[in-house]
Amino acid sequence: MPNVEFFYDIRCPWSYIASKRIEQVVQRANATVKWVPVRLSGIYEATGTSGSIVLAGPKLANYNRDLTRTLKRFDIPFNFHPKHPLETVDALRLLHATPSSHRAQLTHALYRLYWVDNADIVDRSLLVYTAKSLNIPYSEPLTESIFENKSYHNSLCEATDLAVKRGAPGVPSFWINEFKNGRLYFGQDRLHLVEAALLSVSKGVPLEQVENIKSVIPRRRANVPVRGKRTLRFWFDFASPYSYLAYTQLKRIAQEAGPGVEIEYMPISLAALLAHLKTDPPLARSNETEVKYFFRDLNDWSEFWNIVCKQSDPLSEQYTYEWAKQFPIRTITALRVFLLEPKTIDCIFKACWARNIPIGQSQEILASVLNEAGFDGEALIQAAQTNVKKVKNKLLENYDLAVESGVYAVPTFQVDQGELVWGNDRIDVVQDLLSGWNPDEDDVVTARL
Repeated sequence: MPNVEFFYDIRCPWSYIASKRIEQVVQRANATVKWVPVRLSGIYEATGTSGSIVLAGPKLANYNRDLTRTLKRFDIPFNFHPKHPLETVDALRLLHATPSSHRAQLTHALYRLYWVDNADIVDRSLLVYTAKSLNIPYSEPLTESIFENKSYHNSLCEATDLAVKRGAPGVPSFWINEFKNGRLYFGQDRLHLVEAALLSVSKGVPLEQVENIKSVIPRRRANVPVRGKRTLRFWFDFASPYSYLAYTQLKRIAQEAGPGVEIEYMPISLAALLAHLKTDPPLARSNETEVKYFFRDLNDWSEFWNIVCKQSDPLSEQYTYEWAKQFPIRTITALRVFLLEPKTIDCIFKACWARNIPIGQSQEILASVLNEAGFDGEALIQAAQTNVKKVKNKLLENYDLAVESGVYAVPTFQVDQGELVWGNDRIDVVQDLLSGWNPDEDDVVTARL
């Protein structure tokens, strides 16, 4: 029976969400979970991550919107703690003093204290009272002296070091030792990748042979035929690998949602958008651990989405992925070409992220890609440079609309002019919205930073 190590800290709301989901995940996959409390600040210290990053503007708005929406999708009670972040080291020490057989029970109680009751989890007497109320069998008298036991502090430090060794950029993180010589997943939004990997191990088959792998994707609302026209707006830049991965799924999710879905492609210059927001590109502001995980994550999503597509339609095209050796990619000309001829989107995306062709290096290289795909590359590039009204102005209009709408990264989705949804890892949310789910009709949940 496969096992997943679940690294978490009580102070992290996303770990709280993961704690409410992980037991169902392992149950469906015929697996077990090991609860491993760690110090998030300790991971940050070891990896060189700033624990004082301030979210503002569109990024803060997206964070709050995404957290609220996620809580609603999984029916998780939540009240944002007015004094967040609180120090949780004593709570974590107590968890390490707790027998593994009862650690999940106490974890749930502590998460409720922090993220529902907004209690003062720093209060040692409250922690002891909570543990006593659960009748947990400790190996020593349960008094406040338990927090001074160095063995529990050392155990916490060792667990944090292990998370760092596994390659965790933060929490929640999940480690499956039996899958592909050990694999780490970061974020509660990777739990369906975790479940797929556990199913692969428990069934003793390669990932591509896991039956109905699409069933691991969490859905608030199953696909229902869409009545009337629905518009799925897709903000993208050819320079973004996650935009490419999301692009490979657009036709599938539109078809599953029904014939009334129309995809509206919205090309923008990510470089211009980041400059406006005074934000460095993700890789430029990432530490070594984050960069390593970034590349593994791209491969994980590419593999997973390909299996989903193949099982959904065995005749569907299989997309490959390869990191661009010349990065970042200059895409202004390619974006303008797309605006002139939208059918070029497939060959341009593939050139960037499947064939490793440096389209931004020269117009001749881009033209050859277009020519090979059956277009008149030279003519399209020439027109893209001279057709100001249809091309340059349109790209500027897209940029202005993106800024006005609160887009701060790509890929970003929008269903029927509704709320923005950012990320290739939120395609399940997009599917729910296309199927008629309305977050505003769910019970109100307060989630803000």
